[in-house]
Amino acid sequence: MPKDAPPKPRIRIFFEVLGRKFWNIVKVNMLFGVFNIPALLFLVFFAAYLQALITQNAVMDAEEMANSLFFGTIPLMTIFVCLPLITVGPAQAGMTYILRNYSREEHAFIWGDFKEQAIKNFKQSMIVSIINAFFTVLVILDIYFYLNFNKDNLLMTAATAFIIVAFLIFMMMSMYIYPMMVTFDLTIRQLYKNAFLFAIMKFFPNLLILIVIFLIVFFSFYYPVIGYLMFIFITMGLTSYITNFYVYSKIDKYMIQPVLQANKENGETSDEEKIFSDTPIIGNNDETNNNEQN
Repeated sequence: MPKDAPPKPRIRIFFEVLGRKFWNIVKVNMLFGVFNIPALLFLVFFAAYLQALITQNAVMDAEEMANSLFFGTIPLMTIFVCLPLITVGPAQAGMTYILRNYSREEHAFIWGDFKEQAIKNFKQSMIVSIINAFFTVLVILDIYFYLNFNKDNLLMTAATAFIIVAFLIFMMMSMYIYPMMVTFDLTIRQLYKNAFLFAIMKFFPNLLILIVIFLIVFFSFYYPVIGYLMFIFITMGLTSYITNFYVYSKIDKYMIQPVLQANKENGETSDEEKIFSDTPIIGNNDETNNNEQN
């Protein structure tokens, strides 16, 4: 391709990379699934508990309860694994690094890079995964409580609406946290702060991505057996590829390119690896200036 050729549309790159890396994404999905088993078990037990709460006044036999759990509640809740909200942090970091590289049209070693990034980000990713899972469980239980008690109370209705909107924003934040974690050297506070700013700043595009992820999960489980097979082989990897492809373009535009441009204007070498070890923070000019002064 000539150097002066116009850049290809991102949507075209998305499908070209997906076609070239499809079987690698399948491998990444299966690798991630193995190391994510603790989170999947937690999801199953939480789904069972939640269903017991919802159906406590319903008349259902054991077979109906099992069918409702495995063909209804669990499939719907797998979206929390795909976003990711309920996940094993180090495994998520490893998968995110590989799929982030694919979104940049770069190579990644499936096992080597997965293992390296899981170890490198072990402590931070574990803390993030615990925070995300705790917040998710708390919000879902709060929503159940508010929807089932004092339905005619205006204050309760307002509180329920606020919690749902807050959780929607948190789901958007979850898409950005792990890509920033494996790309920059940021604190947990900075990860959540930047993720919140991205969630607000790109609210409607973020909402579109959430809808796409939900539709993929929902329609994959239209036939539950096929849905479970897809979940084992492709669903987690595909949804993570979609979110990483979308998120990295925003990170590149608002966090990487401004630093590259500043280095260019200052006559510095625009070494991309140097940028990735830096700490550019959206909306935090004081900290950025302090880092540059030091």
